[in-house]
Amino acid sequence: MILSVKNLSVNYGLISAIRNLSMEVPKGEIVALIGANGAGKTTILRTISGLIKPVSGSVIFDGQDIAHVKPHLIVRRGMSHVPERRGIFANLTVYENLLMGAYTRKLMAGDLDEVYALFPRLAERKKQIAGTLSGGEQQMLAISRALLSRPKLMLLDEPSLGLAPQITKSIFETIQRINKTGTTVLLVEQNAQAALKIAHRGYVLEVGDITYSDTSQALLNNDVVRKAYLGDH
Repeated sequence: MILSVKNLSVNYGLISAIRNLSMEVPKGEIVALIGANGAGKTTILRTISGLIKPVSGSVIFDGQDIAHVKPHLIVRRGMSHVPERRGIFANLTVYENLLMGAYTRKLMAGDLDEVYALFPRLAERKKQIAGTLSGGEQQMLAISRALLSRPKLMLLDEPSLGLAPQITKSIFETIQRINKTGTTVLLVEQNAQAALKIAHRGYVLEVGDITYSDTSQALLNNDVVRKAYLGDH
């Protein structure tokens, strides 16, 4: 397992957001975390990447407990986090945003070429101010910036948010390509159907608790999950 979350509890002040949650992400797989708005999906990702400190529990990444390690040190260990709403530097150019992705390591010749091969549009727009890009292009930039830290594990929070269906399809195909090159992916996604179609396995989160975990195919075929999250009625 590249990631094992054990008995994780997270509070916002006096409010319990996550309670004794455990989940695992096998190396080399795409794991989807699905659930309704407000279930705690973003909180889990932010806790895994060190942005939120848990009340209790452990986050074992690549054999080490990182539950209380600073976020920039977690990046150095091989984890990147593409946040909800992308978190790009809107006033910098596309190229400058990409350079920030490689901040923790030496940028090698060919690194940018690999990113531009995944997202040719970024090569065309490298001198453009990032805040002027379309939503889809900003998502491409956020994923590319995360890739430039050379992650073993990439956390993706709602990559399809606000995007047209065709752009969403393209982004999800690229996530599969990234995974095939050896990067493990933990994917939080409101579009449960799209997420489970590319994932190897999935977890269903309901108000801070995991209610189902199985292969993605089994979850796609689960009547309760289909009615609640996949729009089958």
